[in-house]
This record gives sequence, C-alpha cells and structure tokens, in this order.
Amino acid sequence: MAKHLGFTIPGALPKPVYQNQVFGRDEIPAHLLPITIHSTTGQVSTPDALLAANLTDTVTLTRTSASDPAPSIIADFGVAVAGIPFIHVSALDSPSGSVVVDFAVSEGYPGIKLQDGDGPYPFSAGADTSRKARFRVRHAGFHDAKYIQGSQRWMKITLASPGPSSVTISRAGFIPATSNVPVNRLPGQFECSDASLTELWGYGARTIQLNCAPARTIPSPWQISEDMGVLVDSQRCNAYGWGGAWSDYEAEFDGLAIEGGLAWTVRAGGGMPSVLFQLTVTEKGTVLEMWWGYYNKPQTTLVPVLISSVDISTQVELNKWHRFKTRCVGDKPFVITIDNVEVATFRQGNIKASGLALLGISVDSSNFPHVPTGSVGIGAGADQVCRFKDMLVRSVPSQDILYTSGLNTFAALSDFGVGWNQFPFIFDGAKRDRYPWTADIIVGGKTLYYSTAGTEYVRGNIVASMLRCKASKETPGLLPGGAPPGTDFNRARDDSMFTILSVNYSLYLILVVYEYWTFTGDDNLLDLCWDKIEGCLAYCRKLVNQDGLISAAGMDAGDYDYYNGIQEGVSTKRNAIYVAVLRACAKMAASEAIADTYTATSLLSIADVTAKAVLEKCYNPKNGYFNITDSRTTGFQQETHAWLLLADIVPFELKTQILAHFSSLCTASHNSAPLSFSPDTTNPTPPPVISPTMSAIHIDSAVYAKEKHSIVENHLRRVWEPMMDKSNEHFTGTTWEFMTAEGKPFKGDFCSYAQLFSCGPTWLLSAHVLGVEPLAPGFSKYRVWPKLRLSGITWARGRVPTPRGSILVAWEETSVGWRLSIQAPRGLDGVVVVPDEIWSRKTGMVVGDGSSTQGSKELAVGVDGTLDVTVNF
Repeated sequence: MAKHLGFTIPGALPKPVYQNQVFGRDEIPAHLLPITIHSTTGQVSTPDALLAANLTDTVTLTRTSASDPAPSIIADFGVAVAGIPFIHVSALDSPSGSVVVDFAVSEGYPGIKLQDGDGPYPFSAGADTSRKARFRVRHAGFHDAKYIQGSQRWMKITLASPGPSSVTISRAGFIPATSNVPVNRLPGQFECSDASLTELWGYGARTIQLNCAPARTIPSPWQISEDMGVLVDSQRCNAYGWGGAWSDYEAEFDGLAIEGGLAWTVRAGGGMPSVLFQLTVTEKGTVLEMWWGYYNKPQTTLVPVLISSVDISTQVELNKWHRFKTRCVGDKPFVITIDNVEVATFRQGNIKASGLALLGISVDSSNFPHVPTGSVGIGAGADQVCRFKDMLVRSVPSQDILYTSGLNTFAALSDFGVGWNQFPFIFDGAKRDRYPWTADIIVGGKTLYYSTAGTEYVRGNIVASMLRCKASKETPGLLPGGAPPGTDFNRARDDSMFTILSVNYSLYLILVVYEYWTFTGDDNLLDLCWDKIEGCLAYCRKLVNQDGLISAAGMDAGDYDYYNGIQEGVSTKRNAIYVAVLRACAKMAASEAIADTYTATSLLSIADVTAKAVLEKCYNPKNGYFNITDSRTTGFQQETHAWLLLADIVPFELKTQILAHFSSLCTASHNSAPLSFSPDTTNPTPPPVISPTMSAIHIDSAVYAKEKHSIVENHLRRVWEPMMDKSNEHFTGTTWEFMTAEGKPFKGDFCSYAQLFSCGPTWLLSAHVLGVEPLAPGFSKYRVWPKLRLSGITWARGRVPTPRGSILVAWEETSVGWRLSIQAPRGLDGVVVVPDEIWSRKTGMVVGDGSSTQGSKELAVGVDGTLDVTVNF
C-alpha cells in the first residue's frame, strides 16, 4: 500500500513584498548606512559614529597643516548597495569658510584604496562618469551628490582641503535609488536544503534589484539655470544628438570655468571616441590640450591619448565668461579662438577608420583617427566644474545655422540626450555602463521573471529600442541594441546618439521580446514590435549567402564578447541563434496577437534550411566540433555549442560529442570552471576568460541535452563559487560580469560586480531545480518538472510569479520516497512531471486524496490549481 509521506521542510517562505515602480509597498525608504569601519588614515576621531542611525554621534576629520596626510575613513556596507551619496555635516572649520570632502566608492576592496575609487567610467553618455563625488561644503546640514552610484560595497570619506581645516560628520551613506526589499521577500523565491545555493539564488536577485531604475529616477548630469546656462561637474562630454552628419562648421559657446577648467568635443557621433579639447586652469597657468577619447582620465578599456597641448595662460580666468570658437574644415587643422583671439591650432588625425574599428585600433599622439563628420559636445574633465551657455553652430562656408541654443532650458537636456529617464530601465551593469542594453537581458530577463517580477523594466528597454528603430517590413534594417537613458522619445528618431546595430544584438532583442511575451502574455508589446521584427528578419535574409547561412562583416558582426575578437563571416553561433529566433518568431506569428499562419510556416521552413546548412557547412569533422567562423577553425567555443544544443540543430550523436568537448574548457582554470574558449583557440587567441553569461547558457543547454547531473552541477558551482566566497576581497553579494582563469574579476575594477550577464543561477535554480517553466504566454500553460538533481539537496521550495498570481511549489526526497506539492492560481493549465530518477525507483504512488495509483509520471494539476503527489520507493 503506497504511503502519503509528510513534509519535513523547516519553516515556511516569508510573505512577499510586491513591488511598484519605486519601492515595495511595505518598504520604507531609508538611508543606506555602512555596517563596519574598515580603517582610517590621518587624524580621525570616533569613526564608528558613522555606523549610528542617529545624528548625535559624530566623527571629525582634521588636517592641521598642508603637509599632513589627508584624513580619511574606509567604511564597509557588507554587500553592494546603490544610491545617491550624501553626508550630514555637523560642523566645519576652515580659514576660507568652506571645506572639500571627497566621497569615493568601489565594488571590490582593491578599488577603494585608489584616490578616485574604482572609476572613472566615461563610456555611456549621461552616466555617472566618476566614482567619486566631491562635496564643496560651505555650511552644516545634509549635502547630496548629483549622480547615482549604482553598485558599491565600499565607501571612502576624505577631507581633501589643505590644513588647517576640519569637518565633523554625523552620517554618510546613500539615498536609495533602487529597491532594497530583502531577497527572501521578493515575489519570486527559491530555497533548498543547500544554504549556499539558496544564497546564490539571492545574489542574482540582488543583482537584478541594483540594475533596475524606475522611470524618472535618474537625474540629469547637467543642471539648468535660466540666466547662467548649464552647470556641468566632472562629466564626460555629451554631444548634440542630431549633428552626426555635420562636416565643416564653426562651433562657438560661452564657457565659464568655475573650478579646474572645462571641455568640449567636435566631430563626435555614434558614441564613439572623438576629438576632445580639454582646458585646464590652475595656479600655475592655463593649458589647452587636444585628446583622442572620451575623457581626460582613462578607464581600463578606454584609454584616452593626449595628442598635443598649448599654454594659453594669458587668455582664461576662473569665474569669468569667455567666448570659445572651434573651426573644423576638411582635413585642415582645427582652429581655436577665445574671445576672438586665435590661441591654438591642432592638426587632425590620419587613420581612416570608422565604426566599431575605432575601439580596437592602436592610437598614439602621432597616429590617431581622422573623423570627417560629427557633432559638438560639452562637458568637464575630472574634478572640474563649469558652465556653458549660448551655443551656436554654423556651416562653413555658407554660414547656415546648424544649431543654436541658450542652453538655459530643459529642452537643452533633450538636445544632448541627458534628460531624465522616461522609462523604467534595466541596466547591464549597475556600476559601469548604466546603459539599457538589450543583449544582457538574455540572461538577466529570466532571472527577473523568477525573482523581482519587475517586468516593466524589461518592457522599458524593449520599447526604448523599438522607438529608436527605423526598420519595418517594407524597410529592412537592424534593431538598436539599446538607447541612452536620457533620450527624449518625443524627439525625432533620426538622431546620431550612441547605438549599436549588429546582427547578434538584433537577434538577442528578438529573443528578449519572445521571452518577455512568454512570461507575461503581453500581446500589446508584441503588436508594437512585430513590424520592426519583420524588418530585422528581412535584413538578415539579405545577409544569407549561397549556402543558406548569414555572413556578416564590420559593425554587423559585433557582439558583447568584444574581448574575443569580432566573429566576421559565417559565425556558427550567429546562425545557431538565427535558427532559434526564426522558430521563436514562428510561434509569435502564429499567436492570436499576430495571427499570420503563412509567415509562421515560412519562418519554420527557413529555420530548417539554416539548421541543415549549419550541420553541413559549419561542422568540422577533423576536430569533432563546430567552427567558430568559416575562417576561425581552431578552437572550441562554449557559447556556440550551447546555442547549437538549445536550437535543436544537432542530432543525438553530435550532442554526445559536444557534451564531451565541453570538458576541454575546464582544464585551464583554477577550479575546473569552464572557459569561454578552449586553450588552443587561435586567430585571434582570446584571453582565458570564464564567462558567467556563456556558462549560464551552457548549463541550460546541458540540462536540455540531458547531460549527467554531476557534470552540470560542477559547472554551476565552479563558475560561481568565487563570487560566493565571503572572505574574498571582491565579495559583494552580487554576481560578476566575467572572471580570469584564476577566479578573479577580469580586468580588475573595470569588471562589473553586479552584472545581468552573470545572474543565471537564479533562473536556472527556479526553472530546473524547483522546476517551474511557462509553456504558453503568461503561464496560461506551465510545467513543474524538477529535472536537475544536485547533490545534497533533499528538499526545495519556492514561489514563481505569474500575471495571474504566484505558483508555489515544494518537493522533498527521503530514503523512502519523494513528495511534491503545488498551489497555483485557478485558470492556469498546469502539468507536473515526476523526474526520471524518481520514477525509476517507484514502488507506489499517491495522488491528491491519498488513493494509490500506478498512473503516469505526467500529472495534470487540478482545476483548483493544486496537486499533491507522493512517490514511494
């Protein structure tokens, strides 16, 4: 007689906090304060006062003379947090009546030891260029910064003023900019008998929280004044958004250097590096420099080059308006005038390069790119504060007005793409780019659906990209890979602000739309996107060669793993993703929202042709695996083969070979974590990188291909275990972008420690260990199938949000049996699948009311949304 086993799972899931656009309903916004003081330098009294929530305890930083070391405090928040830096000053003492306090941040501990934290990050227009807020304090009270700092565990407060001076601070931390609902109270939840995996699920969920910015919460990096123009503080130049096609022109504006100097750029377009003029005013004099790049301080992957400099000490004074003019004509030298006096000429570059190639070429002061067209931008170098007003750009020689603005209304913010974010966005990395990419949602989106359920953020990214899209069924084209957060979507779409138009990014976006639709059932968004998706598919068909495979070059061939070299030509990965996209689009075309069965059938036919071509043309029988591209035939790529499995392109015998070859990626890393390429890969030789992005897709494909559970588990634990080590100086309670073969953040501080690409375990554990997945849009059909069995896990339970309410699942295995219970919203069509390993040991089964049955291992959930099944061993 089969027995109905009782659950012994301890406790119960905490009640969820369902979030709105800003905070959870039960979440009280409160200052984020450090939990420990790590160390101090110089004269610092009672530093532990910063840990107190009250304003009565204070810490004083004192500098008695200029020769004293600058006093500072390093404080630890324990895990990564996000928000606007603030300090509460109780008192200050200085001969000038003011003090300068620097507030630096970093994700890992090594970064906080640097003067400016782990920045700057001058890539994304309008993002927080610096990782240091400078407070110029003239009175007691609260002082907050202008920018959001998106992810940091560490904070360093420094009295930067020379002695004699002192400042007394009673509180320092962050005004929260994202939700801080405890991860165990999110709408989605996962717990299991392995506490480390429960924590890992939460690290991915926390990563999602830090990367989600509600609508109209990202302040502009520029401050507008009606009579004083725009105020810019330590911010990379941002260019006028519709000047990308300008060639010969004169650009002029009034500039006021308040502290340190100011900067401007010419012939800037598409977010690529450009000619940068940096004016620096010090006590020793004034220097005008020409740089190639984004900013006058480097980040790891964006190193500006100083081309030339001129001493113009007699021309510029601080706190005085001056008229600056730059003349750009053909290949002739740039001519700079200040107050109608010519002060400098700078020769132009001579490398004929454009597009993505600009990011990979070698540049020095004698050999840098020539850009014949582009817009005009304004900004400020590191630790500089300045104002701009009355900009005028005229064409040469016609003197037609190309642009004019007083730079004194909020319309100027939209002109330069630095306004408030009009949509809720999910960023790729909370610290660095702070850009709503779409490719990153390939992993991050599914994690969001299983945890925070903040679907409006994914929708915001999709809509932003689609609103910038010029493609349609009648006009083939690619889909933008994102949109500057400060874009005004009421403006014309023909701007030249930064965008990525590549085949892979477009395919990722289509998959993101498909997955969003599957998890939400949002037919309205599908209707908005469909014409643009058809335009993208039409563009891709134009790239198909005589063999039936996409062949791409230049910008079209770009991808997120830029450090591995562009995969030009026939990329196996690109074509595998293309097959997956065609099949996803066929489902969307056949839906009630689109109702185009002819297109659905046609897309499936094209997918079959491409899949066959991949097998015939991309497989390398000599190596026993698939080529990276038709010209890169040495080396095994992790992500390529994962997509081949997920797209159902390879037959069974090749699946076995691919799964065996995956082990070749684990031989050169510190703990047998898989590398993204095998060590023998050439042309070019990629760095030995462990990619959590590719590993998440790899693990998903391995589960799909029914790889041994122990091997899948090894990959899961080995890739993420360095991030889980709380003794590691890089620990943040979030998931990292990529790692070296030694298990450290790749490229040091440049690595994003809270990155969408890396939060895959959250989704993988919910989908494969808890076992809940949608089978139809909006979970109208769903399946509960705990198909991934991890060692040591004797029970798991969790909650999966759906548009109709949450699905609650719990299962437990003992020496005598296995039991699963589900409670789901009424009206959903659910099925429970008993795992093969459980079914093979079955001696009896109890379903529902306790009656014994031999039954089937696939069981329908009752109309009331409940099912309880026990399998006896």
